[in-house]
Amino acid sequence: MTTKNHVAINNEEVCRSSAPAQPDGVPLWQTESPNLRFKELLKFMRMSKSKAYELIKGDPDFPKGIPLYDGDRSPKIYRLTDAQAWIDMRSNKRRGQ
Repeated sequence: MTTKNHVAINNEEVCRSSAPAQPDGVPLWQTESPNLRFKELLKFMRMSKSKAYELIKGDPDFPKGIPLYDGDRSPKIYRLTDAQAWIDMRSNKRRGQ
């Protein structure tokens, strides 16, 4: 069955959305976890990888990654609440508050 927002692919219905989605139709940045991987952070904030690296180096308020284990090359996770707070801070700053 195909509806306006769903398309049948290989006999499975897939939800169409403007945001990239996981196989279950949930946008990649919308997870059940309060933590984001770097790629999910980029999708949530809708920014390029190069801009994120620029902000990591230059903006002390940009969300800090939390290393998953000790080591220089440890993958990092980012808290969704920190990302939302940074966006709110930027929005308030732009409005002059």
